[in-house]
Amino acid sequence: MDNCFIIPLNSLAQGHTEFTWSVGKEFFQEFGNTEIIDANLTATADAEKSGQYLGIDCTITGYITVPCDRCLGDLECPIDVTVRLSIKYGTPSEDMNDGEREVICLPAHDTDLDMSQTIYDYACLSLPIQRVHADGECDEEIISRLGIQQPAGSQQASEENNPFASLKGIFEN
Repeated sequence: MDNCFIIPLNSLAQGHTEFTWSVGKEFFQEFGNTEIIDANLTATADAEKSGQYLGIDCTITGYITVPCDRCLGDLECPIDVTVRLSIKYGTPSEDMNDGEREVICLPAHDTDLDMSQTIYDYACLSLPIQRVHADGECDEEIISRLGIQQPAGSQQASEENNPFASLKGIFEN
């Protein structure tokens, strides 16, 4: 992977420095992710350096296209996630806590922070577990060939296919 997701920690000026990267499907292919069909993300990192403190707020927004679990058609999933990191040098210890920020420990000699793994992880984690089109938006031809009934908007259609519909109201007498 090229070095375009690198934050040069030693050369950061005091105050805020902003980095912006475009993330496409090639980025996910570099990680070997074959599930992501397409991606159009923007990752923005705001690095704040103040004395020994180094904090990075990274926002990832855009869309990732994955196959629908029901019809295998393209499904665009919106991504909007914020990652708050605190960079510390040395070995990790149990007392390293920075409140709401995720602490990343780097060896003392590291001068750069590669954000590619962080961007990849948080983009993938923000995808929904069940990836399906909204009701009625799946490819009807594929759904009919698979023998799957499209979720109906009316309750009457679902009651007709429910084997327990005849038991409805059994305790009302």
